[in-house]
Amino acid sequence: MARRHPFRLGATRIDPASREVSGPGGRITIEPRVMQVLVALASVDGGVVTREDLSRLCWNNQIVGDDALNRAVSEVRRLARTVAASEFVVETITRTGYRLTGATTPVEGPADTEREAAPKLGGVSRRLALGGAAVAVAGLAAGAWAVWPNPKARAAAALAQQAQLAADEGMPAAATQAVSLLRQAVALRPDDPMLWGQLAQAWRSKVDFALPADSATAVRNCELAAMRALSLDPKQADARTALIMLRATYGDWLAVEAALRGVLADRPDNDVAAGELAALLQSVGRIGEAGGRIDHVAARRPLSPAYQYRVSLSLWSRGRLGDADRTIERAFALWPRHPGVWSARLWLTGFTGRASLALAQIADLESRPAGVTEEAVATLRTSMQALRTRAPAAIRAAVDANMAAAMTGASGSISAIMVLSGLGRLDEAFSIANGYLLRQGPSLMPLRANPAQAPTVDRGHRHTQVLFVPVSAPLRADPRFMPMCEDCGLGDYWRRSGHRPDFLG
Repeated sequence: MARRHPFRLGATRIDPASREVSGPGGRITIEPRVMQVLVALASVDGGVVTREDLSRLCWNNQIVGDDALNRAVSEVRRLARTVAASEFVVETITRTGYRLTGATTPVEGPADTEREAAPKLGGVSRRLALGGAAVAVAGLAAGAWAVWPNPKARAAAALAQQAQLAADEGMPAAATQAVSLLRQAVALRPDDPMLWGQLAQAWRSKVDFALPADSATAVRNCELAAMRALSLDPKQADARTALIMLRATYGDWLAVEAALRGVLADRPDNDVAAGELAALLQSVGRIGEAGGRIDHVAARRPLSPAYQYRVSLSLWSRGRLGDADRTIERAFALWPRHPGVWSARLWLTGFTGRASLALAQIADLESRPAGVTEEAVATLRTSMQALRTRAPAAIRAAVDANMAAAMTGASGSISAIMVLSGLGRLDEAFSIANGYLLRQGPSLMPLRANPAQAPTVDRGHRHTQVLFVPVSAPLRADPRFMPMCEDCGLGDYWRRSGHRPDFLG
């Protein structure tokens, strides 16, 4: 792949070496496997590529499940719809395979004198054309598998890659899938610390989503996997991060921050630790530094919905609404039913004077995440109507609905704090914030809701990011805000760390 020169599909430029795709819809860096599939389809110039061909060319003849192959093809199709603005299409040929429509042309330029043209079918047999595709993907395949010379190692690496794709979704079912895949991988490679570290992270995600009856088992399995990884490599970053994040960050920001920075000092390229540090910095109001870190991680993980919706909210918090809109629209085009993406888009429109767009999103049943209950939808609809009209009756209805929703768990509380702040109902917003963060006052709610029904990830921990988003500015300007921060420990963090929150200058 590194030796394959750039080519175009219409006005869209594909650079296999850098894995960059640039088109009318913007620029994105895609996963290696997705690029391999795209190159394989483009290399036969309109010919049909069977599923067996893709398995052979892109998975090095490894046994690959339908889910992995379907996912890769689906990502190419999403790329075609978004970045390429439908300049090419991947057709399904029933019971055969796939065909890419769109003319493939090499990129001309003075540096391309040694460029090889993309293989053409012409009068050459289909087998030889696919052989050309094999050459096109061989660079990446060889680079990826050369360090794993035996079949067990190659199989374990393939399982780990599938697990990474699943983990990037940030969803309960995907966390279960990642655990299953990585347990198979460590059975094949029991002395590989990286695999054990990834397994620890997968179990840590299971902890995030687990119901109370299952939480202790998930915690124990996370600890066991991490201990195994660290016995093989004491600096294994994923394992260390998993153990750090098992503890609740709330109220312990300084110690958790120091531990995460210690991981990154040894492994500065570890995306998980960097992402967790970004979330922590957002929690203590250090918006600018948090944004720089999450930008970097999201750029490295462009096909992770969890990182893409987080970076969109970060851009909004930094006053870059245009960039936030572009990021969330791309994510929404790829993952319209992902709860985090769906909620982030709703908040970005609803809380920035575009409640009509939020209401249209709520009304679109096809893009609504399966876990969003009718009760939650009704509350969101009432809230957005109040934000749109500002009518007293609508605001009263929204206040009542959000006060009730806050009693259902952390997700309802977080949403209610933002809605009520946006409506200027600060007494009610502080009542919920005190109940959620301080466990004081009349608005006490369970910290953990059913994760199958929560519209956003509910880890059962208290999160203070909601205090530092733009819609919460009225809360921050209220004289009650700083005493609340003192009571929850943020004031102590700011003093001991020597870093004031950005909103204080």
